[in-house]
Amino acid sequence: MLQNYEKEQKALTQDVAESQQTLQEANQKVTDLRLLLRTLREMTGITELTPTLVTPLIERIEVHNNDKSSSHCYVKVDIDFTAAGMIDIPTEQEILAMMEEIRENPQDFRFVA
Repeated sequence: MLQNYEKEQKALTQDVAESQQTLQEANQKVTDLRLLLRTLREMTGITELTPTLVTPLIERIEVHNNDKSSSHCYVKVDIDFTAAGMIDIPTEQEILAMMEEIRENPQDFRFVA
């Protein structure tokens, strides 16, 4: 009986730790998405990119060692964007299908602020 209790407690403790990690990751994604949306709202109608506009969209830039294997020098650069992959951009067909669905059932798509 005591051994079963200890096993259950250990399993529950592990479940709680995993759930806390999942919650923390979800909170980070929410924060990243809010930052992205705020930045995109600020960018509406821009005519040129400036460092002030681009910086909030970039999470990390990693510059690798240069490659001089040929007569030219190449440097690999990895750019991780904030909230990349969190938003699926619909195709034109998907947008048209959504617009048609909204026209057919406008009552299902009313938003209250």
